[in-house]
This record gives sequence, structure tokens and C-alpha cells, in this order.
Amino acid sequence: MKSCAPVVVFEDDEVLVVDKPGNMVCHSARRPGLAMWVRERGMEIPRFINRLDRETSGLVIAAKTERAAKNLGKQMLRHEIVKEYVAICLGEFTQESGVVDQPIGLTKDSVVFTKREVDPAGRSSVTEFAVRERLRGFTVVSLLPRTGRTHQLRVHMCWLGHSIVGDKVYGPDERLYLEFIEKGVTDVMLGKLLMPRHALHALRVVFRHPRTQLPMTCETALPADMTEFIARYG
Repeated sequence: MKSCAPVVVFEDDEVLVVDKPGNMVCHSARRPGLAMWVRERGMEIPRFINRLDRETSGLVIAAKTERAAKNLGKQMLRHEIVKEYVAICLGEFTQESGVVDQPIGLTKDSVVFTKREVDPAGRSSVTEFAVRERLRGFTVVSLLPRTGRTHQLRVHMCWLGHSIVGDKVYGPDERLYLEFIEKGVTDVMLGKLLMPRHALHALRVVFRHPRTQLPMTCETALPADMTEFIARYG
């Protein structure tokens, strides 16, 4: 799977906003990741305010000082930081927009121990969605999580019946994830998933600058693998 380097979207003495490529972990003791990349830029302690799954590309906010981390952390806890994602989903949405208000908990009988599912006994989870573009057999949607549960967007799209393209856990067969861990992406797997990673991108973040308290908006373009998929099926 092709690997790209992160791109700085905004930086000053308090905040660093980075466009993370897909297939890069935020934190890892075993493999190079965003934390290592940030350290190599001179940030001794990577203080990530939001984190993305390894395969999810897009914007990550890092605080460069402890004061900035505390301020941005409070904004995150109060749900004041707006995060907009774009996903390519299987099938055609019948609604132009809507809200998924379904609690999420750990799956009890999955071969993937980190897998989540909609569970009445789970934690409150809310996602807004809106159709951006309709493709042949797929739908490009904007997703705005109002809560921050693990795998929330992937779980909610799966619950809607429109799993995100390329999702090894919530897509056509969760056993593909175990196969991926053992063998990497194979041609057979790619034939089922259509993309080597899940098609989810953190497109935009809105927050208050920790020093000035002025609103800031950072945005990045869709990565090449998603734009190529959209062009192919558009």
C-alpha cells in the first residue's frame, strides 16, 4: 500500500494541524507513525487533541504546549471542536441527510476483539450525515460526529446498511481484517473491499485558537485514492 508523508496545514507556536495520510498510526511503539514524525519536527511531546484510526486520512490537531493542550482538550470535552469527515459508502442513500442517534458498545461475539456495534446498553453516540455526491452503486457523504466514540462513523454507517468502502471490520466480512493482519492486502481481498483502506477522510476541523480564542477553520482536500475512486464510479 503506497505510503505518503504528513502535510502541515497550519502551524504556529501553540498549534500544529497536520493532514495525516491513510495507513499511518497516530501513536505506535512498534512502527513509524505520526507521533514519531512530529517528534522529528522538534515537538518533544506529541499532544494530539484528536486521533484518527490508522487507515483514516485527514486532519489531526496537536498542541505544542501544555497550556494549549489543556485549552483544546476542554474544547474537545465540551464538543466545541467541529470535525467534518467525508466517506464513500456502499449503496445508494435514500435520504439526502439525517441523524443517526444510536448507542455504541463492544461487540460480544466478534472474531475482532476491538469491533463495536449499535447496542442499546452502549454509550450515547450521534452522527449527522448528508449526501455530497451520488455514484454508480456508491454514495459520497459528509459526516459530522456529535460524540467521539471509537469507530463511531464506521459503526453508524454499517448500521444504516451502507458500510464504508474498504472497511475490513465493518464491511463485507470481518474475517478480512484477520487475513490482512497475517498477509496484508491481497488481490482477492481487494476484489471484495475495492480499496486497500477504508474510504474515510477527516476533511475539516473548526476550533478556537488556544491563545487568541479566535475561531479557526482548517481544511484539506480529499486524498488521491478517494478522488480516483469517485472519478471511476461517478
